[in-house]
Amino acid sequence: MENKKIPYLCGGTLFFLLVQAKKPRAKAREREKGVTDGLKDPAMMEGLIQAITGNDSYAYEDSLKKNTSQFRECRIDGSAYIPFNDPATASEYDYAVINDYPAVLSRMDRFSTDFLNPAKAAWLVRVLLDVIDQVKGITDDAHFCIQRDGTFLSKTDVLSALQFELQPFLVGIVHYILMNRSDNISGQDTLEAWGIKSGEHSERKLKRDFSLGKDKTATVDWYRPIAADKDADSAIPNSDSGSNTGYTEAEVVDEDSCAAEHNEKQEGKSVTIIQQQTNVVQYGEKSISLVNNGTINIDL
Repeated sequence: MENKKIPYLCGGTLFFLLVQAKKPRAKAREREKGVTDGLKDPAMMEGLIQAITGNDSYAYEDSLKKNTSQFRECRIDGSAYIPFNDPATASEYDYAVINDYPAVLSRMDRFSTDFLNPAKAAWLVRVLLDVIDQVKGITDDAHFCIQRDGTFLSKTDVLSALQFELQPFLVGIVHYILMNRSDNISGQDTLEAWGIKSGEHSERKLKRDFSLGKDKTATVDWYRPIAADKDADSAIPNSDSGSNTGYTEAEVVDEDSCAAEHNEKQEGKSVTIIQQQTNVVQYGEKSISLVNNGTINIDL
């Protein structure tokens, strides 16, 4: 008996799952009126390639449509327009993931925002977790770059994790496929097991008895960039200057204006009161770092 590769993780099987997690299409009546939702499979493929390469596709519409259909059905390993089997593309993506991860994550975030339904994020990740678990060719020491900070986790750690973010997870899945699954044609048996077509030219639909992911309970969040990460450099004091105050500025209150409240006035002394959570950093010959979470009284 033929040894079929089910399930098999490759570009075609991933794209099939991405299509199932796509945003709702415009209604047929709206499309008849010329309303374009931008969610056709070739547009989605173009968005995915842009997320991988950082470049827009220059394929003619008909060429991209034909190539997308063939790749989606795992009839080709790739093409000039869909470079999943291109060693140079894989090498460039690998380099970017390791050396410029924020840019790669940003592109995947844009792809997800443009094409994917947040309500199906958990379903998609849980299905892919089951695929990773069941694919015989993925060994326990295989590593996936699925963390928002660009770190890699082993297959064992991935399967034991309880919380994920969609976009970093997809970066890791795409990276694994590009580096290890240039053979896309072997995904045909998996597509036959997962989906069904009503005709030769019809789109493959997910079977009703599709059960992957149902036993997974991992929590899946929609990735949200943290503004503080982008401004981290500006929050670090410049060591070339004499003194700097980071984070919240200190509120310096004159002794006379708050003597009644704090009873801090002392004869013959000037009292400065610093309130609110404050971080004060002094650079110079004798550097100090002062972190305040309450009130500091300084006798001058």
